[in-house]
Amino acid sequence: MKEFLRKFLSWRAYDVLRNISRPFRNFFAYIFLYKFNFLHFPLKKKRKLIRFEIHLAEHCNLNCKSCNNFSCIAKPELVDVEEFKRDFARMGEIFSHECEQIYLLGGEPLLHPEIITLMKTARENFTQGNIYVFTNGILLPSKSDDFWKACHDYNIGVLVSAYPIKIDVDTIRAKAEKFGVKFNWAWGQDEKDRDTFMIDPINLKGDGNSTVNFIFCPRANNCINLHHGRLYPCSFAPFVHHFSERFGKNIAITDADSIDIYGNETADSILQKLTEAIPACRYCNMKNSARRKFKWGITEKNINEWL
Repeated sequence: MKEFLRKFLSWRAYDVLRNISRPFRNFFAYIFLYKFNFLHFPLKKKRKLIRFEIHLAEHCNLNCKSCNNFSCIAKPELVDVEEFKRDFARMGEIFSHECEQIYLLGGEPLLHPEIITLMKTARENFTQGNIYVFTNGILLPSKSDDFWKACHDYNIGVLVSAYPIKIDVDTIRAKAEKFGVKFNWAWGQDEKDRDTFMIDPINLKGDGNSTVNFIFCPRANNCINLHHGRLYPCSFAPFVHHFSERFGKNIAITDADSIDIYGNETADSILQKLTEAIPACRYCNMKNSARRKFKWGITEKNINEWL
């Protein structure tokens, strides 16, 4: 009876929270999911299907300020094709070859010279569900017909980040239409010239409350990342080592921050664990509305961009 009540009230709580304004949503989430969580509600709603991202390249050719994935300060690194094949075969096995969404991104995914092979592998292992190449668009006009044909053949869409940069949109759109490829702006057509973004500052002390931060984090259980055979509930934990290496910091990331896809996990247990806070959440600061707006620009690789 307790388990039924927990699941029912949890579903109703999320249904209510989705339909109220952000300040009240945060307040109720804090009260019911953290302070008085005697029924052990999940901190995030459990997904029915897996959705995840994977970096095809750690680095990028655009170098945006305050990049959430730290790509602008990452050393050049491409995903290993054989590792990619193994990991996708395993993920497809676990999740019965069905996903909600998969994003092939970075960094800049089009920097990978074998992107067509990676696209083919992704679709072969996830025959059901949406797959997208998520790119800044700079290299799209120069991509060969083989790339666009592969997008069509493997039913993979193209999403372009809405940065205020000059890209040849007409050529991109013409190619997409010619080959019957789904193309759109990542944040919608109306935001293609978007120039204001949000940054979630890093708490270098690592003394934050992981549970509270996880509840309020927009990336947690949303920007799930597959990285070297492990699943992370956000994009901070697998890539913050770029920040640590660049600025000589010691942000500790351990196996407790991710799920080993080669362990004894089932699809259900993975989806459940992705609703739970990880130790690395203590390096964030979500409770005190620390998120700040900033104007898009090219990075100066200054540590304050992330603080």
